[in-house]
Amino acid sequence: MYPPYQQSGAGTNGYPYQGYPPPPPQNQYQGYPPPGTGGYPPPQQNLYQGYPPPGTGGYPPPQQNLYQGYPPPGTGGYPPPTGGYPPTGGGHPLTNMPSTAPERAGSAYPPQPSLQAGYLPPTTQGGYTGYPPPSNTPGAYTGYPPASNGYPPQGSYAGYPPQSGFAGYPPTQGYPVHQQNTVYGTGAYGQSIDNFGLGGTSNLLTADEVTKACAELRDAMKGFGTNEAKLISVLGTYPPIQMNQIIKGYKSHYGKSLESAVDSETSGNFGKLCIALSKSILDFDVYCLHEAISGLGTDEDCLIEILVGRTNSDIQAINDAYKAKYRNSLEKDIRGDTSGYFRALLVALVQGNRDEGNGTRDIRSDVEALYRAGEGRLGTDESTFISILCGRPEAHLRQVFAQYQQKYSHSMEKVIKSEFSGDIKKALINLVKSITNHNEFIAEQFEKSMKGLGTNDDKLIRLTVRYRDPIIIAPIKEAYKTMYGKSLKKRIEGDTSGDYRRLLITCIGENK
Repeated sequence: MYPPYQQSGAGTNGYPYQGYPPPPPQNQYQGYPPPGTGGYPPPQQNLYQGYPPPGTGGYPPPQQNLYQGYPPPGTGGYPPPTGGYPPTGGGHPLTNMPSTAPERAGSAYPPQPSLQAGYLPPTTQGGYTGYPPPSNTPGAYTGYPPASNGYPPQGSYAGYPPQSGFAGYPPTQGYPVHQQNTVYGTGAYGQSIDNFGLGGTSNLLTADEVTKACAELRDAMKGFGTNEAKLISVLGTYPPIQMNQIIKGYKSHYGKSLESAVDSETSGNFGKLCIALSKSILDFDVYCLHEAISGLGTDEDCLIEILVGRTNSDIQAINDAYKAKYRNSLEKDIRGDTSGYFRALLVALVQGNRDEGNGTRDIRSDVEALYRAGEGRLGTDESTFISILCGRPEAHLRQVFAQYQQKYSHSMEKVIKSEFSGDIKKALINLVKSITNHNEFIAEQFEKSMKGLGTNDDKLIRLTVRYRDPIIIAPIKEAYKTMYGKSLKKRIEGDTSGDYRRLLITCIGENK
């Protein structure tokens, strides 16, 4: 600890001490260890000893050609002014300073831009105060090493992904820019590696179109009351990739998130749907997963619905976003809230490690492995079912299911129904249905949300928000009509009412 600050007059030159130790007595070596004991050379004439010379009031006054603060350039330990880093060698005695030596006052702070009482005067171009001199290279940062020494190029962030985005996230600067070289996956939506849960519609709005949509939303909610019709015309019309632009644009224009604005103006199931549409699909999935796990009990149906049929890139994006928002891994939360083989299946799904390649596999081998794990033995080898159904390519599994039924006269769905029970049974059946025909699987999920007494509005909202893109919802609507003999629109109209019904119908493209 240094002695407390002393008031004006305490120094010998009229300046107050600036929180530094008082000047040492004359002719006393000011370092560590004592002279002649090793570690430091004995004090020499005109060699700065780490503390201000006696009788100078905190720092030595600036003098012509006097080096301020560290050993003079060129004497060892530090390079001449044109270098950026000291050489690895060097013989200056101070480089052997013991780790217990006291630090020089102010050594952790950058040089001051102007001369003030008690501070070092600014160095000249030829001086060196412990920081590299300004570079003469155009575009270089003053005082930092050149980019060729292992630092990232100008405009990038060390350790962070490039601004083009990583799997599951749109670009972060301004409005998203369409990526021409997008690679599409093989999962539920044909998602790209750049935009989570997106696919289908790929054209983006112009900046003027985003501004217009944001203004319409603002007009719908400002003043007394809410114009629900205008709110529906924006929230229910734009596909997710364009809605992401509007969500970001709204906050940029009005300094408030669209989600919070909508939350304060709506209520009931209509409000829930409006809020869900004011999130990106990634944020909404992460929110739903957390809601399914937190609180009393577990919403197993929600976990299965969201995690089944997703690409590896989707799963990775969900894992990353979940941890960023809730400071805990999704896998850890699932482990803490589920048990048995159902937990093992969910953990396998959140690894996002399905083989998505197009290589050939031994279909017969997997058929026999599934038979020996189920119908061909007493009891069930659950781990084999989980490993094959969660790890093999979906196209390969469809062939496995077909050959299994041809050889053993049972569908894979029937095998699972006879071999499993409880949540693991429900999850594996959904997994098999999703792999067999994903559009029929989602159509069935819509029907389940409205079947029986009452409506499972949370499930209906989740499905509508996630699959509302016009190109994605079209084959689902066709599958629904084929399976149940009526349109999805008619089914929704018969189970809902008011603005909630109008927004649902608009989302699935049936508002005309």
